[in-house]
Amino acid sequence: MVPSEPPPYSRAALRRPRILLVDDDPAVIRALWRTLRALPIAYQVNAASSTFQALSAIAELRYDVVITDLQMPGGGGVAVLEELALHHPETARVVHSSQLESGDAARVRALAHVVLAKPASETQLIEALDSALARVAARRQDQG
Repeated sequence: MVPSEPPPYSRAALRRPRILLVDDDPAVIRALWRTLRALPIAYQVNAASSTFQALSAIAELRYDVVITDLQMPGGGGVAVLEELALHHPETARVVHSSQLESGDAARVRALAHVVLAKPASETQLIEALDSALARVAARRQDQG
């Protein structure tokens, strides 16, 4: 008998896009999560409330998109962006922060693929996510 679905860990199985939300404000995480859950595409969404948690999550799983705040305990979003750029360049990097005019603004813009001022509207977030996922898909196609 031939199974009707591929085994869960085979390459043939479709994987939901993975998104990591990084922010030390639980209200922001909840708002982003609700926005993503309301979309027609089923994303696998994980959250981290600190730089340390984000770096641990990135080391554990491969994410398609990381949406990060900049001002957090433990090095902030710049440390997350640097880790992604160095070790996971295929991951789309989205900044969602109210601290965009800091001294690191040029560095942040160089590391991020999309920069959103907090609080971003649902429309801005969805457009940023669409852009980020299109970037990931194009990169995979180029590598494949």
